[in-house]
Amino acid sequence: MLISLRKAVVVFFVCTFTMLAVTAESATLTATNEDQEAVEWQLSAQKVSTLNDAEVIEAEGDVVLRQGKDYLKADFARYYAATNWVYLSGNVEVFMNNDNLSAENAEFDLGKKTGWLKNGKVFMAGPHVYFTGERIQKNWGDSYTFNNAKITVCDGERPAWSLETSNATLELEGYAVIHGADVEIKDVPVFGVPYFVLPVKTRRESGFLRPDFGSTTRLGFWVTEPYYWAIDQERDMTFYPQYMSKRGFMPGIEYRSRTSSENQLWVRADWINDAKTVDTIAESKDFGYDGLLRTNENRYWVRGMFNGELPDPKWKFKADIDYASDQDLLREFNPMTAGFDDSQGALESRFGRSLNSISDPIRTSRAILTRDWNRFGTALVGEYNQNSKLGHGNQKHSTDTTLQRLPEFDAYLFKNRIPGLEQVPFTLATDFQSVLFARREGTDGNRTDIMPMLGLPMVTSYGTITPEVGMQQVWYNTNRDPLPGATGDDSRDSRTLFKFGVSGYTELARVYNYEPTLVATKENVGETELLGIKHAVQPRFEYRHVSGSNLSDTPYYDYVDRLGNEDELTVSLVNILTKKQAVVLAGNEEKGIDPSLKALYGELLWFRMLQSYDFEEAKRDEDKLIEKKKYERRPWSDLEGELRFYPWKYVSFSSRTFFSYYDHQINRHDHTLTLTAPKYGVFSTGVDFRSNLDKNKDFAGTGLTDLNVWKNSLTVDFFAPIKLAAYYEYDFEKKETYEQSYSLIYDHQCFRLIFKAKFTPFDDSYKVYLELPGLTF
Repeated sequence: MLISLRKAVVVFFVCTFTMLAVTAESATLTATNEDQEAVEWQLSAQKVSTLNDAEVIEAEGDVVLRQGKDYLKADFARYYAATNWVYLSGNVEVFMNNDNLSAENAEFDLGKKTGWLKNGKVFMAGPHVYFTGERIQKNWGDSYTFNNAKITVCDGERPAWSLETSNATLELEGYAVIHGADVEIKDVPVFGVPYFVLPVKTRRESGFLRPDFGSTTRLGFWVTEPYYWAIDQERDMTFYPQYMSKRGFMPGIEYRSRTSSENQLWVRADWINDAKTVDTIAESKDFGYDGLLRTNENRYWVRGMFNGELPDPKWKFKADIDYASDQDLLREFNPMTAGFDDSQGALESRFGRSLNSISDPIRTSRAILTRDWNRFGTALVGEYNQNSKLGHGNQKHSTDTTLQRLPEFDAYLFKNRIPGLEQVPFTLATDFQSVLFARREGTDGNRTDIMPMLGLPMVTSYGTITPEVGMQQVWYNTNRDPLPGATGDDSRDSRTLFKFGVSGYTELARVYNYEPTLVATKENVGETELLGIKHAVQPRFEYRHVSGSNLSDTPYYDYVDRLGNEDELTVSLVNILTKKQAVVLAGNEEKGIDPSLKALYGELLWFRMLQSYDFEEAKRDEDKLIEKKKYERRPWSDLEGELRFYPWKYVSFSSRTFFSYYDHQINRHDHTLTLTAPKYGVFSTGVDFRSNLDKNKDFAGTGLTDLNVWKNSLTVDFFAPIKLAAYYEYDFEKKETYEQSYSLIYDHQCFRLIFKAKFTPFDDSYKVYLELPGLTF
């Protein structure tokens, strides 16, 4: 009887503790969330006990409550089953909704994940922001309320900068709103701000951005305080109120949208009622356009780009807009965010294409609609070229001779086997273009041309030779209004050009191998060894012949209408050295992976020699003018040498040199030497040189002048966290410094201080700004 009673007691306790899911070290706690759904937390500790008929569960020693990725840790925990609340004490650590929390004491509702922390800290990893407070209230979702709070993005006990406030609110939208905060440096109050907004989520939020300010000789002191409006996750707009002490107020607005990688838009406009005008020729010389005035006070610049798809994604649409009020605006305001460099950089990074250069008075806007099939492609283009030198005291707009292409239609048959005759070894490529040219003054009308080219690639084990033959037929429908000084009578309505060419290529190569000695050991990790060098020699030649009727009596729209006869042979020889190296990769002892060798390939040297012989030039009458320049026949082109050399890991050298047999000298060369040390910095120096351009048939009549410029750039990193950067450019032709700039950058874990100074013949500018990560106010 006694044994049966003991068995009954054992069974009773076993069943009871099984229902509670409690053991000596663990328990399962069931809470109810706001949707009245059961949420289970796994409890583990050194000691777990129940009180009040299991209504209260206490845990001591290495307490951990875990639900999915979320967890709570403490020295002691008490859970109240009736309310779902748990009290934590001692070394409290919490990870909840991707936020890290710590405190002396805390209470949480395990169902709703709300609660409070005493003397707590919240760390949000995404924006890397710390919040500390005497009492922190965690509300539903990701909303927090702080009493006597300190906020910073800096690591460490004494942050480089922080905000001290009696209360702060972290709202559900993902930013902290702070009223009446003190800005502290190393815990020392410096100044107060009445209102602060600090984005603390990875999603974009509206708010004021970092102010931008500086000083230039022409603009005076200037300041910009942008406001960023996050319309939604795909669109935003930034307002730029910009003030210059010498010029006045210049508002700007920028709009961006990106619905996909193929659909995006960036556009910006700035406007100013300028306090300064250029009313005399003497003033205009400072901007490089001698004899041009700028009498307008109302000044503006609109620029932007768009990439998009039609409902059928095979149709692509691209558009550029670039329109300025005058020829000086882009360079005058370049030091500011409204300037050319900032806009050019934004467009190149987003769209991969550029605006016309900052010094080009022609600003080009265009729209292109394209569609490619397997063998065929089309493009519809509209292009408007604005001459920003016209008006505002200069030549009137009514005399504008700038050519517009409104519209242009292009069609292409890509080079491939002849459709329907793929078994025949010939290739066929055809270009078709029809353009409607328009301008206010001068000849305008339509030009249509088609150019089929037939080729016969002949591939052998010794190389490839490809002869090509074709014809270009051009038709004109012209409203003749010859420009002053134009040559020819523009009377012909068509022209025909016959084209023939042949190109050839081959390669000879040899590999030089070296005996490997490098062993894959832990001590050799990162070491490299040369295993071999491949030397390849690539001879090439290309012959082009174009003949046809006299082009001087056809209408003139652009250079295509004056392309004359060609009869030229070009030969080149390329030498390439490719190196093969072995590098020792680290292993993984924990996974039992030993160090290993990996082969790396890289270019050691690329060197090309190239020269052409112009048979047409050899037959030219020496008294005949070429682009209004007279000189003796020069059928041999300059001997061109181009070199890329990488002798060591951190050294590179590039060079292009042109030697003239007729002048017995180097007429052109470009050299750049770059030294790179990852831990210390980068130094680059180079020379750009041009001479006797008026006697070179490729440059004669282009308006380009001789050039002799020395360029240097230096970035120094070994004073970390301080970085120094400098750029120096000297013009030997003008005997003056064209540009010099200096930058001092202090990179801290939680802020960035930047000082820039730039000096040019046009203007001197200074910029100082402080970047605080994620900060708006």
